[in-house]
Amino acid sequence: MEEHVPAGVLRQLPNILTTLRLLAVPLFAVLMVTAEGPTAPAAAVVFAFAAVTDFLDGELSRRLHAQSRYGRVLDPIADRLLIDVAVILLWADERVPLALVVIVLARDILLLFSLLFGRGRHLGIRVNVIGKAGTLVTMIGLLLAIVTPPGSVATQIVLWSGVALLVLGGLVYVRTLRRLRA
Repeated sequence: MEEHVPAGVLRQLPNILTTLRLLAVPLFAVLMVTAEGPTAPAAAVVFAFAAVTDFLDGELSRRLHAQSRYGRVLDPIADRLLIDVAVILLWADERVPLALVVIVLARDILLLFSLLFGRGRHLGIRVNVIGKAGTLVTMIGLLLAIVTPPGSVATQIVLWSGVALLVLGGLVYVRTLRRLRA
């Protein structure tokens, strides 16, 4: 028996969550910049909310068969924006090293360049399991960096593990693009 897509707001819920994640980025940034003390609990709550919406919107869109062009384009942009803003602000607050920021931003700029001008322009975003795992682990590491004092070894291990997965996921994406265009 064929499943039917729920109508109305339920079908739009994944896109609403993606939009909320996009809107959470500037709020998160303000809360990070205005935080006092060694941690930023209010910013952590907003970041955690945004990170959870990343999981929920994808899961709901698959379960409800409600994939849309809006979600396919904006979901990864919202993820990258949240992560990129977080790493920049955490670096400015001396909670993550510059090398981590450079790697994350370089990867995202290269992928964006591919989508706008390169092989990815006609093929779109091809999400892979390694990239998804990298996003999850990186978001956990960033959340830890927000709520722990600077210099936490455990936080750095989680962050660098996530970044390694992001880079590997980016390489898989490039390989996929090359195969599809060949």
